[in-house]
Amino acid sequence: MNNRYWMIGLLVIMAVICSSSLAFVNYKTSPVIERNREITSMRTVLDVFGISYDIENSDSIIETYKQRIIEREVEKLKLFNEMESGATAVSLSGSGFQGPISIVVALDGKTISGFKVVEQRETPGLGARITEQEFQDSFIGKNASGGLAMIKSGNAGLREFDAITGATETSKALEKIFERGFKRYFEVVVK
Repeated sequence: MNNRYWMIGLLVIMAVICSSSLAFVNYKTSPVIERNREITSMRTVLDVFGISYDIENSDSIIETYKQRIIEREVEKLKLFNEMESGATAVSLSGSGFQGPISIVVALDGKTISGFKVVEQRETPGLGARITEQEFQDSFIGKNASGGLAMIKSGNAGLREFDAITGATETSKALEKIFERGFKRYFEVVVK
Protein backbone atom coordinates (compact mmCIF):
# COMPACT_ATOMS: atom_id res chain seq x y z
CA MET A 1 0.00 0.00 0.00
CA ASN A 2 2.83 2.42 0.84
CA ASN A 3 4.33 1.75 -2.57
CA ARG A 4 1.12 2.97 -4.25
CA TYR A 5 1.06 6.25 -2.25
CA TRP A 6 4.71 6.80 -2.99
CA MET A 7 4.05 6.36 -6.76
CA ILE A 8 1.05 8.71 -6.68
CA GLY A 9 3.06 11.30 -4.76
CA LEU A 10 5.90 11.05 -7.27
CA LEU A 11 3.48 11.48 -10.19
CA VAL A 12 1.92 14.56 -8.55
CA ILE A 13 5.36 16.09 -7.95
CA MET A 14 6.38 15.36 -11.58
CA ALA A 15 3.13 16.90 -12.86
CA VAL A 16 3.67 20.04 -10.78
CA ILE A 17 7.27 20.38 -11.96
CA CYS A 18 6.35 19.85 -15.63
CA SER A 19 3.38 22.22 -15.59
CA SER A 20 5.39 24.85 -13.72
CA SER A 21 8.18 24.54 -16.28
CA LEU A 22 5.73 24.95 -19.15
CA ALA A 23 4.12 27.97 -17.49
CA PHE A 24 7.54 29.56 -16.97
CA VAL A 25 8.57 28.96 -20.61
CA ASN A 26 5.25 30.41 -21.79
CA TYR A 27 5.72 33.45 -19.55
CA LYS A 28 9.23 34.08 -20.89
CA THR A 29 8.50 33.46 -24.60
CA SER A 30 5.07 35.09 -25.04
CA PRO A 31 6.49 38.64 -25.44
CA VAL A 32 8.90 37.37 -28.11
CA ILE A 33 6.13 35.49 -29.89
CA GLU A 34 3.87 38.57 -29.80
CA ARG A 35 6.65 40.81 -31.14
CA ASN A 36 7.34 38.37 -33.99
CA ARG A 37 3.60 38.25 -34.79
CA GLU A 38 3.50 42.06 -34.95
CA ILE A 39 6.60 42.18 -37.18
CA THR A 40 5.06 39.59 -39.52
CA SER A 41 1.91 41.72 -39.73
CA MET A 42 3.99 44.83 -40.47
CA ARG A 43 5.91 42.99 -43.19
CA THR A 44 2.64 41.93 -44.81
CA VAL A 45 1.36 45.50 -44.95
CA LEU A 46 4.70 46.79 -46.29
CA ASP A 47 4.64 44.02 -48.93
CA VAL A 48 1.15 44.89 -50.24
CA PHE A 49 2.27 48.48 -50.72
CA GLY A 50 5.51 47.36 -52.37
CA ILE A 51 7.66 49.13 -49.77
CA SER A 52 11.15 47.69 -49.45
CA TYR A 53 12.72 46.95 -46.07
CA ASP A 54 15.63 45.02 -44.59
CA ILE A 55 14.19 41.55 -43.98
CA GLU A 56 17.03 40.61 -41.62
CA ASN A 57 16.62 43.61 -39.30
CA SER A 58 13.46 43.61 -37.15
CA ASP A 59 14.11 47.13 -35.87
CA SER A 60 14.40 48.36 -39.47
CA ILE A 61 11.03 46.79 -40.32
CA ILE A 62 9.39 48.48 -37.33
CA GLU A 63 11.00 51.84 -38.15
CA THR A 64 10.00 51.66 -41.84
CA TYR A 65 6.46 50.72 -40.84
CA LYS A 66 6.15 53.59 -38.35
CA GLN A 67 7.52 56.09 -40.87
CA ARG A 68 5.31 55.01 -43.77
CA ILE A 69 2.07 53.45 -42.47
CA ILE A 70 -0.86 54.83 -40.50
CA GLU A 71 -3.28 52.27 -39.03
CA ARG A 72 -6.87 53.17 -38.36
CA GLU A 73 -10.19 51.46 -37.83
CA VAL A 74 -13.42 52.64 -39.41
CA GLU A 75 -16.58 50.83 -38.30
CA LYS A 76 -14.65 47.62 -37.52
CA LEU A 77 -12.70 47.70 -40.78
CA LYS A 78 -8.94 47.75 -40.21
CA LEU A 79 -7.30 50.13 -42.66
CA PHE A 80 -3.70 50.97 -43.48
CA ASN A 81 -2.70 54.21 -45.20
CA GLU A 82 0.67 54.59 -46.89
CA MET A 83 1.77 58.16 -46.13
CA GLU A 84 3.85 58.90 -49.23
CA SER A 85 1.44 57.69 -51.93
CA GLY A 86 -1.83 58.03 -50.03
CA ALA A 87 -2.75 54.46 -50.99
CA THR A 88 -5.03 52.44 -48.72
CA ALA A 89 -5.07 48.77 -47.75
CA VAL A 90 -7.84 46.92 -45.95
CA SER A 91 -7.69 43.81 -43.82
CA LEU A 92 -10.42 41.29 -44.70
CA SER A 93 -11.18 37.91 -43.17
CA GLY A 94 -13.72 35.14 -43.19
CA SER A 95 -14.22 31.42 -42.97
CA GLY A 96 -12.29 29.22 -45.34
CA PHE A 97 -12.82 25.54 -46.09
CA GLN A 98 -10.80 24.35 -43.07
CA GLY A 99 -10.36 27.47 -40.98
CA PRO A 100 -10.18 31.25 -41.06
CA ILE A 101 -8.63 33.11 -43.98
CA SER A 102 -7.21 36.61 -43.44
CA ILE A 103 -5.95 38.80 -46.26
CA VAL A 104 -4.67 42.34 -46.74
CA VAL A 105 -5.58 44.09 -50.00
CA ALA A 106 -4.06 47.37 -51.18
CA LEU A 107 -6.33 49.54 -53.32
CA ASP A 108 -5.66 52.37 -55.71
CA GLY A 109 -9.15 53.79 -56.03
CA LYS A 110 -11.20 50.74 -57.03
CA THR A 111 -8.24 48.79 -58.41
CA ILE A 112 -6.32 46.17 -56.44
CA SER A 113 -2.63 47.12 -56.32
CA GLY A 114 -1.46 44.54 -53.77
CA PHE A 115 -2.75 41.31 -52.25
CA LYS A 116 -1.31 39.12 -49.50
CA VAL A 117 -2.69 36.19 -47.52
CA VAL A 118 -1.97 36.71 -43.83
CA GLU A 119 -3.47 33.55 -42.35
CA GLN A 120 -4.97 30.36 -43.70
CA ARG A 121 -5.43 26.74 -42.65
CA GLU A 122 -6.44 25.27 -45.97
CA THR A 123 -5.44 21.86 -47.33
CA PRO A 124 -1.72 21.77 -48.21
CA GLY A 125 -1.22 21.47 -51.96
CA LEU A 126 -4.82 22.49 -52.71
CA GLY A 127 -6.49 25.38 -50.87
CA ALA A 128 -3.17 26.44 -49.33
CA ARG A 129 -2.09 27.44 -52.84
CA ILE A 130 -3.75 30.80 -52.11
CA THR A 131 -0.42 31.70 -50.47
CA GLU A 132 1.53 31.17 -53.71
CA GLN A 133 2.91 34.39 -55.16
CA GLU A 134 1.56 33.66 -58.66
CA PHE A 135 -1.99 33.33 -57.31
CA GLN A 136 -1.69 36.48 -55.19
CA ASP A 137 -0.22 38.48 -58.09
CA SER A 138 -3.20 37.49 -60.27
CA PHE A 139 -5.39 39.91 -58.28
CA ILE A 140 -3.34 43.00 -59.12
CA GLY A 141 -5.22 45.23 -61.56
CA LYS A 142 -8.66 43.74 -60.73
CA ASN A 143 -11.63 46.05 -60.09
CA ALA A 144 -12.76 45.49 -56.50
CA SER A 145 -15.78 47.81 -56.39
CA GLY A 146 -18.40 45.08 -56.71
CA GLY A 147 -16.42 42.23 -55.19
CA LEU A 148 -14.69 39.58 -57.28
CA ALA A 149 -16.45 36.57 -58.74
CA MET A 150 -14.78 33.19 -58.93
CA ILE A 151 -14.67 31.52 -62.34
CA LYS A 152 -13.35 28.13 -63.41
CA SER A 153 -12.61 28.85 -67.08
CA GLY A 154 -9.12 30.25 -66.64
CA ASN A 155 -9.96 33.52 -68.44
CA ALA A 156 -10.76 35.85 -65.55
CA GLY A 157 -11.87 39.36 -66.38
CA LEU A 158 -11.38 42.55 -64.35
CA ARG A 159 -14.06 41.61 -61.80
CA GLU A 160 -13.22 37.89 -61.62
CA PHE A 161 -10.49 35.56 -60.41
CA ASP A 162 -9.52 32.06 -61.44
CA ALA A 163 -10.51 29.36 -58.97
CA ILE A 164 -7.79 27.03 -57.76
CA THR A 165 -8.17 23.59 -59.33
CA GLY A 166 -9.12 21.10 -56.63
CA ALA A 167 -9.87 23.84 -54.12
CA THR A 168 -13.32 25.04 -55.13
CA GLU A 169 -14.46 25.53 -51.52
CA THR A 170 -11.44 27.69 -50.69
CA SER A 171 -12.05 29.72 -53.86
CA LYS A 172 -15.73 30.15 -52.92
CA ALA A 173 -14.67 31.27 -49.44
CA LEU A 174 -12.38 33.93 -50.98
CA GLU A 175 -15.23 35.06 -53.20
CA LYS A 176 -17.43 35.57 -50.10
CA ILE A 177 -14.64 37.40 -48.26
CA PHE A 178 -14.20 39.74 -51.25
CA GLU A 179 -17.92 40.31 -51.72
CA ARG A 180 -18.63 41.06 -48.06
CA GLY A 181 -15.38 42.94 -47.37
CA PHE A 182 -15.29 45.15 -50.45
CA LYS A 183 -18.99 45.95 -50.12
CA ARG A 184 -18.38 47.23 -46.57
CA TYR A 185 -15.19 49.03 -47.59
CA PHE A 186 -16.87 50.96 -50.44
CA GLU A 187 -19.99 51.70 -48.34
CA VAL A 188 -18.17 52.82 -45.20
CA VAL A 189 -14.81 54.20 -46.31
CA VAL A 190 -15.19 55.41 -49.90
CA LYS A 191 -18.88 56.46 -49.78
